[in-house]
Parts: sequence; structure tokens; C-alpha cells
Amino acid sequence: MSTDTTGRSSSNLQVLSGQPELRPTQIHDDNEKMPALPGEPAQVLERQFARRMEAVETRWSPRQDSLRAQLEHTNEIWDDIQASEQRQPRYSSAWFYWPFMFALAVAEVPINRFSFELFFQESPAVALLVSFLVGGLLVTLAHRMGMLMCRFGYNAKRKNWWGEAAQIALVVALVIGLAYGVSILRQGYLAFITQPDMGFGQALESQQFGGAAIVALKAGLGLDGWIFMLINLAVVAVGVSAAYFCHDQHPDFEKVDRQKRKLEKQAAQMRAKRADEEALEKRRFANQMRRLGA
Repeated sequence: MSTDTTGRSSSNLQVLSGQPELRPTQIHDDNEKMPALPGEPAQVLERQFARRMEAVETRWSPRQDSLRAQLEHTNEIWDDIQASEQRQPRYSSAWFYWPFMFALAVAEVPINRFSFELFFQESPAVALLVSFLVGGLLVTLAHRMGMLMCRFGYNAKRKNWWGEAAQIALVVALVIGLAYGVSILRQGYLAFITQPDMGFGQALESQQFGGAAIVALKAGLGLDGWIFMLINLAVVAVGVSAAYFCHDQHPDFEKVDRQKRKLEKQAAQMRAKRADEEALEKRRFANQMRRLGA
């Protein structure tokens, strides 16, 4: 081994004969960076990135394909109805209609409450419950009547018109009968409270035609009874109007349009979630490659 004038070794590497050199040796300044290792680490990261992207594809593609098929089928039905009707669907939001109808049913409670106070004096909660059930029944009949009237023209062309008319007549008869019965009970309550010295049991046993039991069960309505019945019918008329104007005249157009909007919203949400996952994997890969080249 040869040395220079300072006594340091002129060479500190020996190459064994017969063995290939592992990598080229280069002389660098102190401020120079060593080159990155050959491409193996980058290739590993690329394979990991490809596997993650394949996992995203496997997770989302089947669901997107199924949703796309449902949307295409719904669009075909929507196009057929729109072509036959030559108009866009017309209906209100369910978030307006059903709370409005529920509010009508609640409004019937104070109206009908005193109709049942005569029979449930010891249980005011039961009287409230019964009055709410009666109000709900009246509003349900109003909803049914409004729907029948709204789609009468369409159904009359494709079915027997007298069948639709018979359904409307039946619902009208039920509404009038229920409102009349509630008015009879309300009139009986008003007659009862005008006789504070007579108990309900005594009123039932009394044979006097002026007794509260006779007034409550008699067939005719007085002026106050008719006014009370008109109030109930007015509430029902509001419910019928809401049902008529808040629904489409075609029995299937509204349902198909709601389904179409729902599927489109789900498809947009699914695309956004998949795009977020793909963007996350791309950012992860970019950060890893940047650190590898640093």
C-alpha cells in the first residue's frame, strides 16, 4: 500500500478480482445529494397505489352499476309518461303536505274535544285522544277525497267513471255522517252544561225531553249544532283542497319523478364519495413519491 507525503493511504478501496462492481462510485462535494436508489422503491409504491385504486374500483363499481341500471329504467318510465302527458310533473313537497295535514288533524282536537267530554268527564286524556283520532280520521278522508277528485279525469278515461264517482260519493257520505255525529255529541254537551244540578247518570235515566241524554241522542241539530258541523266540514274542505292541489293528476307521474330524483341524488353522492377516496389515494401516492425523491 502506497502513501503520500502526509502519510495517508492513497486508496482505501480494493476491488476483489473476479467479482462485479455493485454500483458506480462517484465523488461528490459536501453540498451535493446522493442520488436515489435504483427504481425498486418507486415501483413498490406504484404497485401499492395501483392495488389501492383497484380496491376503490371494486368497492364502488358494482353499486354504481346497479344504481345506474335502476336510474335508466326509471328514466324510461318517466319519459313515457312525460311524452303521453306532454307536461312536467306538478306536485308539492312532502315536507309541506304531510305536516300541513297533521296540523289540520291537531286543529280538530280543540274543535271536537267537548263532543266527548260528556262521556269521558273522569278521563280528560281519553277525551283528547278520541278527539285526535276523530280529527285524524276526518283528515284521512279529506286526503282520500282530494286524491280521488284530483285523478278523476285520468282514471275516468281508463276505467269506469261510475266506479270513481261511487268512491267519491262514499267518502263524502262518511265525512258528512262523521261530522253530523260529532255535532250531535257537541250539542248534547252544550245542553248538559246548562243543567249543572243534574248528573250524567241522572240525565240518562231521566224521561224528560229536555234532559241532556235526549238532546244528545235526538236526530235533529239546532243552530249551534249546524254551525259546529260547518266548522268541521270547512276543515275537511281545506284538507281536500290541499290533497287536490299538492298531487299530480297522473297516478304514477309523481311517484316516478320522486324515485328519479332520489336515484339521481344517490348517484351524485356515490360519485362524490368515490372521487374523495380516489383523491385521497392520489395525494397519499404523491406524498410518498415526493419523500422518496427528497
